[in-house]
Amino acid sequence: MNRTGLYIALGVTALFVIVYALFPQLDLVAARLFYDPVTKTFPASFNGTLIFLRHSAMVVAWLFAAPAIIALLAKLIWPRKPLMMSGRKAVFIVFTITVSAGILTNALFKQHWGRPRPAATAEFNGKWDFKPWHDSSGACPRNCSFFSGEAATAFWTYAPASLAPVTLRPVAYAAATVFGVATGVLRMSFGGHYLSDVIVAGIVAFLVIWLTHGLLFRWGATRFSDQNIDRWLTEKLLASRAWFANLWTRASDDFARPHDTGLPRAFWWLLAALIGLTAFRIVGLKLSAVDFFFDEAQYWAWAQSPAFGYFSKPPLLAWIVAGTQKVCGSGEACIRAASPVFYLGTSLVVYATALRLYGPRTAFWAGLCLALGTGVIFSSRIISTDVPLLFCWAVALYAYLRLLDERDWRWAVMLGVAAGFGMLAKYAMAYFAFSVLLAAWFDPRARDLLRHRLLWIAAAIAGLILLPNLVWVATHDFVTLKHTGDNIGGRDGIGFHPLNALTFLLSQFGVFGPIVFGVFLAALIRPMPVAPQPADRIMIAFALPPIVIVAVNGVFNHANANWAAPAAISVTILAVAILVRLDASRWLKATVAIGVAMQLLLPIADAFADRISIKYLAKPDVYSPTIGWRGLSEAVAQVAKANGAAAIVADQRYFTAALIYYTRKSGLPVYSWRTSPRLGHQFDIDRPLAPGAPEPMLYVTGCQTATRAATHYSRIEELPFISAPAGRRTSRILFAWKLTGGRGNAAPLDPCVR
Repeated sequence: MNRTGLYIALGVTALFVIVYALFPQLDLVAARLFYDPVTKTFPASFNGTLIFLRHSAMVVAWLFAAPAIIALLAKLIWPRKPLMMSGRKAVFIVFTITVSAGILTNALFKQHWGRPRPAATAEFNGKWDFKPWHDSSGACPRNCSFFSGEAATAFWTYAPASLAPVTLRPVAYAAATVFGVATGVLRMSFGGHYLSDVIVAGIVAFLVIWLTHGLLFRWGATRFSDQNIDRWLTEKLLASRAWFANLWTRASDDFARPHDTGLPRAFWWLLAALIGLTAFRIVGLKLSAVDFFFDEAQYWAWAQSPAFGYFSKPPLLAWIVAGTQKVCGSGEACIRAASPVFYLGTSLVVYATALRLYGPRTAFWAGLCLALGTGVIFSSRIISTDVPLLFCWAVALYAYLRLLDERDWRWAVMLGVAAGFGMLAKYAMAYFAFSVLLAAWFDPRARDLLRHRLLWIAAAIAGLILLPNLVWVATHDFVTLKHTGDNIGGRDGIGFHPLNALTFLLSQFGVFGPIVFGVFLAALIRPMPVAPQPADRIMIAFALPPIVIVAVNGVFNHANANWAAPAAISVTILAVAILVRLDASRWLKATVAIGVAMQLLLPIADAFADRISIKYLAKPDVYSPTIGWRGLSEAVAQVAKANGAAAIVADQRYFTAALIYYTRKSGLPVYSWRTSPRLGHQFDIDRPLAPGAPEPMLYVTGCQTATRAATHYSRIEELPFISAPAGRRTSRILFAWKLTGGRGNAAPLDPCVR
């Protein structure tokens, strides 16, 4: 990293500016090398091997940074211990990758420089005008083309190359250059970036690295020593800990324990573990090849028109998705990132609850076991209503316990707000009321609280928060309540299915974790070798109602595995408390080990979801329900444009949801064609196919005939069916027709006759 490198970088910059000033269309020329005008796509973006190489390149780059990140995290946990590696090298690695591959690219330029990506420009079948690299006035709202984040990450490997032994440094620089160029070409071949995006990424990454290397290693006026950096980190981390501990102690006496920081060591261990776990999960989401399941696509569609209610769910999740989208865009990884962040918060609230009831050791293990529960690990990969529900339930439980001990209006307000927003997350929050009643039966203090005005003030606050949703439901013919009733009771009526209840109970071993749920059941059916504590009864009271109610419903109808999810809070705390009381650390460690193994396995599997096929299973492509939606939707958009369609209509919710999300950049409106006089989903309300809809209309359906459309359109032209792989052995298929000559018929479409 001497002046020669700087001169080369400045020379490349000057050459870049001159060449692009003389040949401003060079980006389009380079992009056309990867574009297929027949299919109007960038074929490389569908190539599984190239997709794998793209993901692998990012893994390789971050593996170079991993030792430095681990060293600084260890320093965060043990500030008095020396760094595990050279302080200058650790700071150099982490700072440069954060600035070049994170802040400058993704946080600043890509979010505010409106240059559309190649695949989104009109020259390559997109909807926006091409903009040169220096023009930020494009129509792209966020996560735009300039400049390439992945290329910057790949070129960042100049940083570890600069730390190689002197004799190997030229080879390391050459390898980093090849790696950066190859990654940049991959992004160009996918239609994700222009040539100029890649070149600028390389220049910026190099200049950041060169400047930081000079500040830390070369220039006498600013050169640091490893010892100075280590000492500075120790001082600042200890000071930060003391400040945070003081703030936390003032906010809540739960954590006022004798310790040099004012907090139990267990808390810092847990916090570091949760932050690392959350970061790992978010990275896993970024690398995931799993498409939005149609429910997730549906939530995104709802979020585009925030309201106080929706057909099948209350509105909180749609609000969360809308807020998340404003922060980091509408990509799958961004929208799903809310889940691991919420679970971090839920785990900390579980820690606070267990600390109050059982002490710091139980609190640490409860927070960790909740975060690494099998159901939470699975749920952290998707966006669903259970995510905010568990957070609200945990906060409400904590506030309720505080209210048991202190008749303080602040805890009543917290309880009411948490319960109200919990109801806006999912109506399963209503189980909380049954738990309060059961707790009153178990515990004299809970009976006294049931008669106290503060509890009813909390209930009133919850009701006020829920009120706008109830008004929305009432003004929409109570569709949400009808749907919820159908979902619980089934449209086929009441039957007798005891195996359903048994299946549900067995599934809870997978939802809560095999050891956690096993210990909970054991505590219910047989005496423990140690005496129970009063807090145990409260935890049982807040665990049993969801489990029992859903199991009983399963006997007569059906019961989904996640319907009792809120019970996970109390089940986990109680099971961990019992294991700590029994000094059964092996079982606690086994619980964490199972969670860690699953946490490592699932993101890896997600990254290769489109390539995993287990031939010995009845359905070998285990990811088939969650992949293929993007490919199918993009193929539908291509067929629509190729046939001059002005809009797309589908007659099934899952296809409609996927099309709305994955064709959002095509400019084509997507409509829902009802197949019943009764509303079937939210799209029948928001996007109904009505007389006067744009024509020609591309009609896509799983039904192989379109004769039923003749009562609505006079001309029906059959098109080739549309398919996309949903795994190695599975395909997702839609049949397509071009419709013109609308008859003005607003009646629902007749059912499919196969």
